[in-house]
Amino acid sequence: MSPVLIVLWNLLLTVLIEGALVLIFCRKREKVYHSVLVNMLTNPLVNILLILWANFVPLAEVPFYYIAIAFLEIAAVITEWILYYKMGDFGIKKAFFASFLLNAASFSFGFLIE
Repeated sequence: MSPVLIVLWNLLLTVLIEGALVLIFCRKREKVYHSVLVNMLTNPLVNILLILWANFVPLAEVPFYYIAIAFLEIAAVITEWILYYKMGDFGIKKAFFASFLLNAASFSFGFLIE
């Protein structure tokens, strides 16, 4: 699959999973919209950086790939935490938990289907 399709596929899955969870738990379409916007910012960036990493780092360096995944996922959680808080969707603690749990859910689902 081409890198563009990989990025678009991963974005679609993330938006569907996290959007569904936001709708289930918050029941407000505005928050689903914010979730989509936040993921349109962070998800492609994370996936593009991982694709670049995988293309330039030899297979023998696989542990570093997992370190890169962890670093990028933590960066995504922090970025989304700040964005959810700044958009006024949640207080600072709820914004963190929302960001963490939504990212954990979409990452876990992606990991399972990969």
